[in-house]
Amino acid sequence: MLALDVVGIRVDKVNNNPVVVLREVGGDRFLPIWIGAAEATAIAYAQENITVPRPLTHDLFAATLLALGHELEQVRITSLEDGVYLAELAFTGGVTVPW
Repeated sequence: MLALDVVGIRVDKVNNNPVVVLREVGGDRFLPIWIGAAEATAIAYAQENITVPRPLTHDLFAATLLALGHELEQVRITSLEDGVYLAELAFTGGVTVPW
């Protein structure tokens, strides 16, 4: 398993779709993942510490985890099916959720 960092959000010039770009920690390989416009906006807001008038989905999810005393430790990409990355969320206490 490789650790990745979020480099940022880019726009695919061919089809004008947002892409989240991940980079291998300590390496020079990149992994682009095409995402939706709403997800791209949420990631960009979080990276730039922009607050919005109402909580976004990830804000509610983070608040729920905090209230339950859990932290997200890892997002593990487990497979690629029909161009869609599948992953599992790993939380403190050994809890994992596939998605």
